[in-house]
Amino acid sequence: MSRRGTIRQARTLKLLVADPEPLEQALEELVDQCSVGFTERYGQPAKAIASAPGRINVIGEHTDYNEGLALSGAIDRWVVVALSPRGDRQMRVYSEAFNEEATVSLEDPIANEVVDWCRIPLGAGLLFAELTAVDAGFDAFIGGNVPMGAGLSSSAALEVALLNALRHAFDISLDDLELIHIAQGVEHEYLGVKTGLLDQYTSQFAHRKELMLVDFRALSHEYIEASLKGWAWLLLDSGVRRQLADSAYGMRVRETHAALKRVVRAIDKVSSFRDLKEEHLAAVDDDLLRRRLHHYITENDRVQQAAKAITSGKPEVLGALLRASHVSLRDDYAVSCAELEVLVDVAAYSDGCAGARMMGGGFGGCTINLVKASAVDCFLDHASSEFECRFNRTPDARLFHLVRGAYVHG
Repeated sequence: MSRRGTIRQARTLKLLVADPEPLEQALEELVDQCSVGFTERYGQPAKAIASAPGRINVIGEHTDYNEGLALSGAIDRWVVVALSPRGDRQMRVYSEAFNEEATVSLEDPIANEVVDWCRIPLGAGLLFAELTAVDAGFDAFIGGNVPMGAGLSSSAALEVALLNALRHAFDISLDDLELIHIAQGVEHEYLGVKTGLLDQYTSQFAHRKELMLVDFRALSHEYIEASLKGWAWLLLDSGVRRQLADSAYGMRVRETHAALKRVVRAIDKVSSFRDLKEEHLAAVDDDLLRRRLHHYITENDRVQQAAKAITSGKPEVLGALLRASHVSLRDDYAVSCAELEVLVDVAAYSDGCAGARMMGGGFGGCTINLVKASAVDCFLDHASSEFECRFNRTPDARLFHLVRGAYVHG
């Protein structure tokens, strides 16, 4: 796509999500498509249809798996699952995006060679059956429009949508926290990635037009009205598709836990990550491990400051916190890449952009940019031109609105 093509696409997205009515209409259309698709494929109407949104994380990266804080919200991109129970123990799932169907029995483990998209819904079905004592399989049709691999949590949205559909179809008493823990278990057991709960938590609990300040030690949250008048959240996609299981993600989990153990051995008052303060870092004699904890401690502080900046209407303060978060992720946590660095550098000297940072697990995906609404077109022109000069291609650009979390339709 040409640079001008990318800019035209972003402007079109802006018009499409200018008010809540088109957002609801877009979701209803996805639900209708999945409903029709299920009936055509399986010969009967679905018993349950559930949707779950992707997410953005304003700030609070690589903190959730260590009982930290994050400031996140759900976006107007969804995974939709239409589903019905079967009379036997077979699970059949069809993906519209991949135009593929996969089948497994409740008695059979998922083979190692099964590709990732299949592992998520089949793994979710197996864990759901195991933990709820459901003794029947299901047919499922999966659709939606969450971009895959862009750091917008397409896998978590699939897990949450499928589990909500299963809970409804089988009439199981399962509270929301139990549901998202099952979703997390899919990542751990079937994808081999020891993620935290940020993605699933946000996809399940989000509110329209609000961000959530989430405490992953207490597993609690508070909603924050997210309207920064005259400002927009713009995501630029680096085009680098990262696979967390194949990246250094798991290594960061192990490194932070190793660093905490050193502090716990040296300082009696520290027993968990949330007890950590900057003065405790002196107890870690390994520079790399010390830097990993430094990111965690300072990022939690930035989350709290960011929440205050939003509620007090100070976008420039919020932008500075975004920039500081990125520097920490780049230098202390080492999870950036060349494409992300170019996008963040461009934002730093673009008029109308308060701040930007890489978003998600890292090693690719998107940057999140806080941009004056009046400057979005100029910002896109500048960012696209600079990125194209460096990488001979243009970044996809997306403007998002905040929407509610998972929902069962009908």
